[in-house]
Amino acid sequence: MIRTMKLTPLDLQNKTFRTVRLGGIDAREVDLFLDQAAGEMEELVRKLHQQEEELRHRAARIAEYKESEQLLQTTLTTAQKLVEEMKTQSRKEVELVLADAELQAEKIIANAQAKRTALVSEIDELRRAKTSFVSQLGSLVETHRAMLETHRAWDAQQDPPRVTVPAQGDNVSFLAPTTKRIDTK
Repeated sequence: MIRTMKLTPLDLQNKTFRTVRLGGIDAREVDLFLDQAAGEMEELVRKLHQQEEELRHRAARIAEYKESEQLLQTTLTTAQKLVEEMKTQSRKEVELVLADAELQAEKIIANAQAKRTALVSEIDELRRAKTSFVSQLGSLVETHRAMLETHRAWDAQQDPPRVTVPAQGDNVSFLAPTTKRIDTK
């Protein structure tokens, strides 16, 4: 059974490591790494909160649209009942009112359909955005997991890790150690 821990940026900043007499770790390097990881986690948490707020905002807008649609449905039902009552009063009056009511009903339905289509499109867009976000977050977690395994292997072997620089456009290339180029002229 794997037990997951929730780490916060403060947890990373306060993390201490045991020093070893021979072949110990560079405390400055560990502190720098922890500061970088804490900064990255803070940025991710901030982005997550922003996206959650945006989702709440959109959910509220969807609820407003649904209420408007319900109101339109109620209005349409009321208009249809009014047309039926007017039919019993006068045949001529019914024909005029019915024609007018049908025109208005078509406009209301057309507007409701347009709003429904827009809502469906917005929901699809939100689903795509969620899928993209989950995918990107998974990639980031996998990259960090690989880096953690490299550091664990390095600690076990007391040999510096061999870090391969990820492809351009990734989110963690800044964590790779810089290499100095030596010209032999």
